[in-house]
Amino acid sequence: MSNMIRLLTVLAATALLAACGRAGGDQPPLGQYRAVMNVAGGDLPFGLELAEEDGELVAWLVNGPERVRVPGVDADDGLLRMRMPGYQHRLEARWADGRFEGSVTFARPGGETRVARVVAMPGQPFRFFPPPPVAPQDFSGRWALTFRDRDGKERQAIAELEQRGHEVWGTVLRTTGDDRYIAGEARGDTLFLSRFDGGSAYLYLARLGPDGTLSGEFHTGPGAFETWAGRRDASAALPDPAALATMRADAGTVGFTFPDLDGRPVSYPGPRWQDKVVIITIGGSWCPNCHDEAEFLRDLLDARRGRGLEVIQLMFEYTDDFMAASSAARAFAQKFDIDYPVLVAGSTESGQVLQKLPQLGNFLAYPTMLVIDRKGAVRHVHTGFLGPATGEHFERQNRELTELVDGLLAEEA
Repeated sequence: MSNMIRLLTVLAATALLAACGRAGGDQPPLGQYRAVMNVAGGDLPFGLELAEEDGELVAWLVNGPERVRVPGVDADDGLLRMRMPGYQHRLEARWADGRFEGSVTFARPGGETRVARVVAMPGQPFRFFPPPPVAPQDFSGRWALTFRDRDGKERQAIAELEQRGHEVWGTVLRTTGDDRYIAGEARGDTLFLSRFDGGSAYLYLARLGPDGTLSGEFHTGPGAFETWAGRRDASAALPDPAALATMRADAGTVGFTFPDLDGRPVSYPGPRWQDKVVIITIGGSWCPNCHDEAEFLRDLLDARRGRGLEVIQLMFEYTDDFMAASSAARAFAQKFDIDYPVLVAGSTESGQVLQKLPQLGNFLAYPTMLVIDRKGAVRHVHTGFLGPATGEHFERQNRELTELVDGLLAEEA
């Protein structure tokens, strides 16, 4: 893939230099920008839009059909500051010579951070490259993929892509959830896709071989790397999310005591949850699929609280420090106007979930949802969560989970 990375770098640099000649002015204008983050695999572009709403500056992060609103943006004295809603990541860039230059800082486990350089240029109506002079190959359809990390560990995934001319968009579905909205362009036999939605930054580079194999590299803003390959497969499917995680046969009733965001201990079971259907979800503010799940659970609870539904959010954050963890969890809760218990259960250190919740037989991914009936029995364990980028998969998942909950609510205690 080294030739592909060189191609990406040369073409992106050419486009950037051309835009530099067009930009100007001493003040950052409102409107659309082409932002480019530098990661190990090359340039990772994303859409950025600055707008004024009710006298306040806001930003929008754009990835294909997705627009993520970032409120509370500060641009005093040409220094742009953005805190990503519900996350601990932030962007800071200074306006000079007709563009923003700065960095994105990613929060990482153990209180560490990872910094990636970013440049944002106004007036560039493309993502990776302008339309090519020759029509590219067709990358649309469903692809069965195998990802392989640096240690040789493999995991299966499915890419579902759409294409119009040279523009390509879609998502990647995994057993843990999905990669949310990804977008980019095709150039000949080469595919470039990216995403930065405030939660995570992904870059996909791939080439379509004469035998129909699509193979490439996957890079993230914080520095993760995998290779991947696959073929079109209209019948490709992932394992049932209800069959991945299990409860121990000898575990008995789920029970725990964890502090809420103000440090007050909250215990389950307890009087509040007596004779109720309870959803306990295991997640973290850093987890994009947990953000999608939180929106679903909020709406589900709003419509069914009066019938006896309750939700408890268990947060496993990047740090064991309670003040830092509760701050991250609070930002997550505020993003979704969550009014159900959000508890700081632990950190993402390996093994902590099973240590804190020994009733689980295994644990594979954030989020994982436990659905408990009115008698306190776990009736369903759901691993991962597919977000709106997956289209019909998202709708079917939400419909099935809603029907499950409605069925349990109809049962007597």
